[in-house]
Amino acid sequence: MKNIESEYEGAKGLKIYYQAWLPDSPKAVIQIAHGFAEHSGRYLNVVNELIPLGYAVYANDHRGHGKSEGDINFVDNMGQYIEDQKLLYDIVKERHPNLPIFLLGHSMGSIIALYFTKKYESFLNGLIISGAGNSTGGEVSGFLKFMAKLFSKIAPHMKIDPNLDAKFLSHDPEVVSSYENDPLVHAEKITARLGYEMMKSLSKLETFVGNLKLPLLMQCGSEDKLMGGAENLKDMFIMEDKTAYIYEGLYHEVYNEVEDDRKKVLKNLSDWLESHVK
Repeated sequence: MKNIESEYEGAKGLKIYYQAWLPDSPKAVIQIAHGFAEHSGRYLNVVNELIPLGYAVYANDHRGHGKSEGDINFVDNMGQYIEDQKLLYDIVKERHPNLPIFLLGHSMGSIIALYFTKKYESFLNGLIISGAGNSTGGEVSGFLKFMAKLFSKIAPHMKIDPNLDAKFLSHDPEVVSSYENDPLVHAEKITARLGYEMMKSLSKLETFVGNLKLPLLMQCGSEDKLMGGAENLKDMFIMEDKTAYIYEGLYHEVYNEVEDDRKKVLKNLSDWLESHVK
């Protein structure tokens, strides 16, 4: 396996960091859109599952996240995330012109992935979403939602504490500790604009997800406290090729759960991909 790190110019000229993990002879590509406040380096469980099977994995750090430029946890609008993903897709397509490409989005990344698919569905061979839903979870207070909406236009860069409790990411204490001590994770503050953009985007999912046609894999935990409405979102999808797992008892990061659980989730992921790569 070869790991490469580089950057490209995203929307409005920001430098967007990305990395890729490459097997010797890739048969398909997985492009990852990570979640709020985190970064591309937190998906090694997915990488280590897929590389031996011949999948190349590409992932950027969203603007304002990880090693990319931008005000921490800020975006002018969700469309910038989507266009940043399209620019990474262009890099992938140039390097692997004949390989199928799948987009995997987690949490906030699932929102980005769904809106990317709305705009560029024909470019993809399949969509995978985890930690997904159609509303913020019960841990996100009504006060935060009110503040985000109120200040999105008049003070878009204002930071608000989202009160996210890392213990609800995973039942694995090592995952929680690693997250809390990761210098590239900034979960203590969200900007008013990003908070509002996320909530607005979630509220509009029902207007288009029923029109999506490409193969879908959905993997969520039944005890997800950070994203709500997984069952509702699952029912909104009506494409012919739909596979949805709501894992009993699991938290938000199903790929980072305790070993026995994550092995099952990752096996479901790899089995689905193997059945969709020709």
